[in-house]
Amino acid sequence: MIKLENKKILLIMPYFYNYEKDIKRKLEEAGAEVFLVDSNLHAHSLYNKLVMFYTKGLRDRLVFDYYEGVISKLTEDIDTVFVIKGQWMTDRVIERLRERFRAAIFKIYQWDSVSTFPDQTRLNPQFDEIYTFDPVDSEKYGWNYRPLFFKKEECQSSEDKRYDLIFLCSMHTRRMQILIKLKELAERYGKNLFGYIYVPKLQYIKEAVLKRNPLYKGAREALHFDSLPMEKTNDIYNHTRCFVDYTFPQQNGLSMRTIESVGHRCKLITNNRHILDTDFYCKENVYIYDPEDFSVPKEFIEEPYKEIPEEVYERYSLDGFLKDILGNDDLK
Repeated sequence: MIKLENKKILLIMPYFYNYEKDIKRKLEEAGAEVFLVDSNLHAHSLYNKLVMFYTKGLRDRLVFDYYEGVISKLTEDIDTVFVIKGQWMTDRVIERLRERFRAAIFKIYQWDSVSTFPDQTRLNPQFDEIYTFDPVDSEKYGWNYRPLFFKKEECQSSEDKRYDLIFLCSMHTRRMQILIKLKELAERYGKNLFGYIYVPKLQYIKEAVLKRNPLYKGAREALHFDSLPMEKTNDIYNHTRCFVDYTFPQQNGLSMRTIESVGHRCKLITNNRHILDTDFYCKENVYIYDPEDFSVPKEFIEEPYKEIPEEVYERYSLDGFLKDILGNDDLK
């Protein structure tokens, strides 16, 4: 574990699947005092949502006033301002934070590609250290490459493997096509498949009922109107042989599902070829498929998982993530 004794960290990030609580707790366990700020202003009220998405002038004023309120409540000097994503942060907000916390080092981590969140090309250069989960963005812009993380306390891999294959995701036509092919493969091999696709009700009514989209019929058993709870998700992970992952062509970074396969010590079936460049890749654990011609050898599913070195495993944990980004702060 990193040592951040007596360090004061301003953590600004979106509240998302309790990741903010987990990161805050880990930093506090390392000895830091953490001031957590939610950057999802649009989620605070209906008024905020309307302002944030439809009126830029009012939005920028709302954002500035929000962070001014944060600053006014902080009487302590801050050692590190650590921002994850930084959506809605204006140049004026960053200038104000730097003015108030002159001695602090400013760090930012992006868990979206530039193609998905292009505003980061404006935002990131205003920070002292820039980290990204996207290896192509890292190479192109000279940013530090750091993949995502898993939470060790949720990874309790069991010898009882109820599922040979799982495919968990939110709705997209391409993902449904993969699921249908995966279902055919599982039936042919006699394997257990757990598929779960979250789809909003209105989208389902529009596509399945009104348009009678045949994909919805083929994947009907896996469609659900509610997201799978994290507790249930982790239980499924812990009893699974192989994760199946689909990455869109414009995404180069390793998905959270990919990193969670490392944490849960499961095999991975993915179309993201950037996994070949990782230190945890081995052909016994990872199979790369072609979305246009989906197939997976039966023996890959059946052969046992090959353990990876413990130091590699630890690097992809939340502890390893924070060590890579904040671990040198104890030297300051």
